[in-house]
Amino acid sequence: MQRITRRNFLTAAVAAAASVMRAQAKPFDGRTMVVITAHADDFTLFAGGTIARLIEDGYTAHLIRVTNDEKDSYDLDAGETSHRNTVEMRAAADIIGIKEMYSLDFRNDEMDPIPETEIRARLIFLFRKLKPWTIFTFDPSAKYEENPDHKKTARAAEDAAWTSQGHLFLPEHFSQGLERWAVVDRYYWARQLDESDANKIVDITSTIDRKIRAIRAHKTMMRHTAWSLKEKLAEARLRLPLLDNIDEESVNRLIDIQIRERAESVGAKQGMKYAEEFHYVPLAAPGSYVMKNAVPLK
Repeated sequence: MQRITRRNFLTAAVAAAASVMRAQAKPFDGRTMVVITAHADDFTLFAGGTIARLIEDGYTAHLIRVTNDEKDSYDLDAGETSHRNTVEMRAAADIIGIKEMYSLDFRNDEMDPIPETEIRARLIFLFRKLKPWTIFTFDPSAKYEENPDHKKTARAAEDAAWTSQGHLFLPEHFSQGLERWAVVDRYYWARQLDESDANKIVDITSTIDRKIRAIRAHKTMMRHTAWSLKEKLAEARLRLPLLDNIDEESVNRLIDIQIRERAESVGAKQGMKYAEEFHYVPLAAPGSYVMKNAVPLK
């Protein structure tokens, strides 16, 4: 019989703790993602379920909002609209599990005169600071996109993802202790993706309830969305009985119905209950020479 000594006990305890840590290890521990959203609610609407899943699997996530959301309310002034949307974005980010939040504060729906290079420069700085393995943002090639803020955000983010690696882009960053940074992969969302572009479908059955709770946190924007829909229907001589009385209950019910409807439609393509789809851009094409021959760093 082995004699139990203090040393034996401590050795066994350390081994047991290490075993538990290995069992609890997550596949993406140590990786960082940066989500670039034009407006407060975009990331939850288009990718909330997938972002939540990757965070559960070990990612640390940061959020960059490009505009100040000053125009997205039904009956508030610009200052109060921007304030409420910012506070509610933080609430939604907390539900999803996002760590830090940054805002570039360009004026909502007035980005046309802003040079894309100015937006790109701010994003390069944050990419070099945050060091994302992965970024999420709008698809810069989506042909059905009608919102100019979405288009400009997409182009600037895509450009920043590859120029942040260049030593001749904004070299003044290096004197501040920053280093060049290469983004490894990109998830692009869109209002509607062409079938050829929708090359990654993610099962969000386990996270759709959290996605819906996060969207509901955007109370000001969602109320505006409900009123806009009601008014458009009225102009078409139609009404949606659910919106006869617009209040928190009816708005939340509308969110639940519409989000599940879209996620079911996407999931049906791959036999999933609920899913989100993306134009996914990896480090290199699967099966390519690079991916067949790359080996782990020692």
